[in-house]
Amino acid sequence: MRVRKRKRYQFFIVLLLLGILLILFAAVLFLRLRGSVALKPSKLELPAQSITAYRQDEAAWADDLLGESSYTMASSGCLVTCIASAVSMETGTAITPGSLNAIFSENHVYDSEGNIQWAALEALEGFTADVGQEVSQPALDACLAAGHAPIVRVRMHGLGSFHYVLIVGAEEGDYICMDPLADSLTKLSDYLGRVYAMRVVSCQP
Repeated sequence: MRVRKRKRYQFFIVLLLLGILLILFAAVLFLRLRGSVALKPSKLELPAQSITAYRQDEAAWADDLLGESSYTMASSGCLVTCIASAVSMETGTAITPGSLNAIFSENHVYDSEGNIQWAALEALEGFTADVGQEVSQPALDACLAAGHAPIVRVRMHGLGSFHYVLIVGAEEGDYICMDPLADSLTKLSDYLGRVYAMRVVSCQP
């Protein structure tokens, strides 16, 4: 009898621990996904073409600081790398993330933490930034149809740290992305298909 009671007690403890783990996992999942919008394209088919892809950790600029901050391109340069790619594709003239970071740094576009200040960016000749874009499938599809490459905030691997990628097209029910930390194009579904913010940066030479 004592053995049976002990086994039942152990079984109950295991079930209790599993229940607690499931609750904790659900809580973490909720907190990680909070504020995001799940996006899939409509029937829009815009194959990615003529992509100017860059890596933020390219040796030529990996150790460059973002303005006067302590953050480097390799560690925190995903957003400026996406902007460099978008501007290069829009203007037809390649500008590397290293060169764009130098321009931003010289013109005090970054704050002390290496964050881009949008008003300072728009003060640069030729640059415009739409940072109030609604995060929705129609808004994203409209940007792509107009020839723009939206920059979106995602979480790495879907649940990790915040990261920026550039959406460059839509194919087979998924958005195609240029990820500054990937050697090849990725899909928005690689980040669970969830977007936390959207930016559109343009530059007229």
